[in-house]
Amino acid sequence: MGERKRELEAKLVVPDEATFAALAEAERIGYLRVRPRGSRLQQDTYVDTASLRLLRAGYACRLRHVGHRAFAALKGLGGASGALHEREELEEEIDNPSIGCLLRMAEGPGRQARWLAGGEPVVPLFIVVTLRRLAMVSSGRHDCFEMALDRARFFGPAGEMRFLEVELESLDGDRALLENAAQELRRAHGLSASTLSKFERGLRWAGVVAE
Repeated sequence: MGERKRELEAKLVVPDEATFAALAEAERIGYLRVRPRGSRLQQDTYVDTASLRLLRAGYACRLRHVGHRAFAALKGLGGASGALHEREELEEEIDNPSIGCLLRMAEGPGRQARWLAGGEPVVPLFIVVTLRRLAMVSSGRHDCFEMALDRARFFGPAGEMRFLEVELESLDGDRALLENAAQELRRAHGLSASTLSKFERGLRWAGVVAE
């Protein structure tokens, strides 16, 4: 079975490369310590039926390829309050990040995606290739957040779009601490709240849904 979890994260738009570089060098967010943890390249393919049955049921389906591993995830659209996003996610490792492999899954996101598709073919919507710089954010010996600096490139029918973003994912569910850290990043670096997930941003950019 896959891992079902509830994500709580803050998403902030990075306005330019200079700000992105400054964030990559940051050692503190207020009193919290930032420890770099390297980088990784990941490719996400978002899929649905032509009639968007999964989206209309309140879900995004993602196939991820990172390193030598692949994952399928079914994510609830959840809700956003300013920079804060909260949603449920069901993720499971798979043999390869293909629609065929997803739909052959006996359990987890594959079974749910088949049921939501209702017999309609599942097709790719768009692809996001992200170079992600990772860091751990801590208070003393307690790890509070995983921080990700994302340089993302969207590919789809509309061509290509580039986007810079920073995410703070809570490790302990402390909403107040997450809100304070997001506010500190906004104050120190001139960031703005990202009210859309990458999936929602990609849908609008690709023209799948209206602005």
